[in-house]
Amino acid sequence: MADLTFFHAAGVFDAVRPGLQAGAGLLVDDGRVAAVGPPDEVCPPGVTRVDLGEVYLVPGFVDAHTHVTIRPGEGDQHRQLVQPPAWQAVRGVDNLRRMLSCGVTTARIMTEEHGIDAHFKAAVATGEVAGPALRIAGRGLSPTGKHGSAAGGVDGPDAVRRAVRANADLGADHIKIFTTGGVSSTDSSLEESNYSAEEIAAIVDAASELGLMVSAHAHGGAGVDLPAAAGVRSVEHGAMLTDSNITTMAEHGTWLVLTNTILFHPSGIEQGDAREPAILRKVHQARESARAVADQVRAAGIPIALGTDSMHGLFGYEMQWLTEHGWSTEDALRAGTVHGAELMGVTDVGALEPGRRADFVALRRDPLADITAVYDVAGVYRHGCQVVDRDGFTRPAPPTPTQHEEHR
Repeated sequence: MADLTFFHAAGVFDAVRPGLQAGAGLLVDDGRVAAVGPPDEVCPPGVTRVDLGEVYLVPGFVDAHTHVTIRPGEGDQHRQLVQPPAWQAVRGVDNLRRMLSCGVTTARIMTEEHGIDAHFKAAVATGEVAGPALRIAGRGLSPTGKHGSAAGGVDGPDAVRRAVRANADLGADHIKIFTTGGVSSTDSSLEESNYSAEEIAAIVDAASELGLMVSAHAHGGAGVDLPAAAGVRSVEHGAMLTDSNITTMAEHGTWLVLTNTILFHPSGIEQGDAREPAILRKVHQARESARAVADQVRAAGIPIALGTDSMHGLFGYEMQWLTEHGWSTEDALRAGTVHGAELMGVTDVGALEPGRRADFVALRRDPLADITAVYDVAGVYRHGCQVVDRDGFTRPAPPTPTQHEEHR
């Protein structure tokens, strides 16, 4: 009984069963969920009880697309990525703290330079830094001179294979490629494919041989169709999806990771690059398209996960955006939790069911009744240990046995 703790709450949304379990709580054993339910059904005598009061427990949020070091509201994200490592590390500590404070307990990092993401992954796992558990990509792959190639491009089938292996050697959990331009670049297309079908196939094959999935930064056009047909796991952003793109993604089971906070929130690209008319035009174009295709994406049954794309501390906005564009509150919560885990092929986070890590968020209001409750965080827990308290104070989670254990 020494390692058993029961967390009593007003209700639990476990992301497995439909709806809210009123009056339920979590029984946690050595950092993992042992049971979910009312205390008289799942809490044995003599177990330590923690009464959390009138709060609602949900799985820790999974930010499926973000970065450690970037802050979009400061503009010129490419320049930010290639700043000196010490400068990036200092900023990264606070960025991770802000992620954790809004309920993100697992984050999928989608490009860093200098091995920053690998170092932060280890620092979080060993308890040196407060933050979510990290899944990392290392350096993103983009052709020379194209969006995402600030620190140098990778061109041709042989070179991209070598780059995949190099990222794997540094501990990458997945591979990130750029197949279209970006909203935050002045001279890039959001629809043309930067990589050829041959190069994309080489990347996917090399990654598959190493047991890694590939995700493609892509907004629309051929830049979506080619990687989806080649077997990438997910399209990231997808702000300019066409009918053809949606059909291709549905046929191949390609995930879509929406990153609408950076696009729609006023402190995102709009703030950071407000002095660049070409970028602002792309912001408005992408917003209009994203709104227009939301119903088609949902109707096609394309699996959705959510990412803030470095809008640290604003993960709730991603879920709110979904509900404002036709998804239910339960759909939005699943997209922000268990779907992120499914996207990554991870089975021990994202839901509150026996055997998974006891990563959860305490909310002061019922999020199924009003999704804006996700902003009202009363506490965050990783491995059953409180890492964010009611006042927003953050602390590292206890160290895991090795830095490579999490999600392996």
